[in-house]
Amino acid sequence: MDGRRLIEALLGVYVATLLLPTLAVTDWVAVRSASLGAILAAGLAIAGATALASTTVDDLLDRVASLPAAAALTLPPLAYIPYMIVADAEAEAVVTIAGLLALVPGIAVLLAAAGIRNRRLRARATEHAVVTIGDDDGESGLGRSIKVAAAAGLGLIGVGVAVSILAFDGFDGSSTLFTSLTGLSSLLFLFDNDGHELAVTDEGLRVDSSITPWDDLGSYRVTDEEIQIERAKWWLPSREIDREEIDDDAAFIEALDEFLPQTGDETEETGRATATAG
Repeated sequence: MDGRRLIEALLGVYVATLLLPTLAVTDWVAVRSASLGAILAAGLAIAGATALASTTVDDLLDRVASLPAAAALTLPPLAYIPYMIVADAEAEAVVTIAGLLALVPGIAVLLAAAGIRNRRLRARATEHAVVTIGDDDGESGLGRSIKVAAAAGLGLIGVGVAVSILAFDGFDGSSTLFTSLTGLSSLLFLFDNDGHELAVTDEGLRVDSSITPWDDLGSYRVTDEEIQIERAKWWLPSREIDREEIDDDAAFIEALDEFLPQTGDETEETGRATATAG
């Protein structure tokens, strides 16, 4: 399946999963009294219409891989958490859980867009310098973004599960709650990694299989101990790479200088490394 088609399909599932519980809550359309077959048919129709409408967006990938899109795809389902608290828990259980489940296709859209964007960048990238580091201090780009998004997604789903259990069990499900959250948090260990390959390419900075475009990076600064790479956006953290962990820091700095401006004063050791690289 084409990457864009996957995003269009996931957007359709997201809208259908979010819209049907909303209609049930507002009673604008008789969803509660409808049969399961009618609800599924309506969901498929909504998903298909949304996917079809998405085909008219020329820059769909770039729009989805943005902070506003991330907010639009994750925040609306969370509105069911306060609704679950104020509503009759037993009567609204199915509606609330269905609304919270919209987080799953929403986060899937973000991860799919990030993966497709990264794949396209790697396909056309030319590498100028490749080095290795011994720990994860230099991790950046899509790899860290996917970990953060996955951790955030698991956390949001965990919150929904926690509140659901507490509400529907009458606050007597503490043992079940603890077991659920413990199992959920153990999935985060799947993202653990302690070795990286860094590459300066004409498309961006590659960390293992993930590329951060140069437009997303602002500048870099070199000290005797580390290389600091600043992000172009204020809400994204900078990245520090321990120079002792890089097998050829001089070559890495020389290649990095071709694509990013350097800020800050060079130390004596940094000057020697740069001079050696030249």
